[in-house]
Amino acid sequence: MNPILKLIPIILAPFVIGMVLAGMEVTPKTNPMSEINPDHLDGAFTGGFGEQTCRSCHFDYDLNMEGGSLSIQGLDEPYKPGGEIPITVTVQSEQLEIGGFQLTARFEDGTQAGSFAWNGDRLMFTPDIGGNVQYIQHSEEGTKPTDEREVSWSFTWTAPETSDPVVFNVAANAGNHDDSSFGDWIYIEEMKVEGI
Repeated sequence: MNPILKLIPIILAPFVIGMVLAGMEVTPKTNPMSEINPDHLDGAFTGGFGEQTCRSCHFDYDLNMEGGSLSIQGLDEPYKPGGEIPITVTVQSEQLEIGGFQLTARFEDGTQAGSFAWNGDRLMFTPDIGGNVQYIQHSEEGTKPTDEREVSWSFTWTAPETSDPVVFNVAANAGNHDDSSFGDWIYIEEMKVEGI
């Protein structure tokens, strides 16, 4: 076979590939989590009991960056068994345009401790997580800032009937609202609360 004929496929290949690609619609890639479930997380991301954090997708920066913070108000004192305790979770950062969080309350063996309740449409339970642990988190409505550069979520925790120690794990995303996994600051916190 003529050696020049062998080169024709090699020479034509870039042109054929270019023609095929030119005919395809090219769209910018957005955050796959927002395309699949714009209003909730898929999975457990509190950072407690061996779980990942939001940083498993939003990996651009280290955890707990300076210039922002995560706080849990309402858990400063021992709980009364069966008592109702108002809790507020707040994430803030200098670049926050949108925010989200996920929180659990578990005994030291990893089982559910107490229960959560709230009013309004800013919160929900994370669906499709196996087991009996409640994962409370933001809803789509709950991602909007509640103040300049911060988002807060308030809910009630009904303590268990025992006085065993309870471990709270929370992870929060101070997002820049660019529909990508980049540029977001992730914060985590763990608190242990004793019963009376």
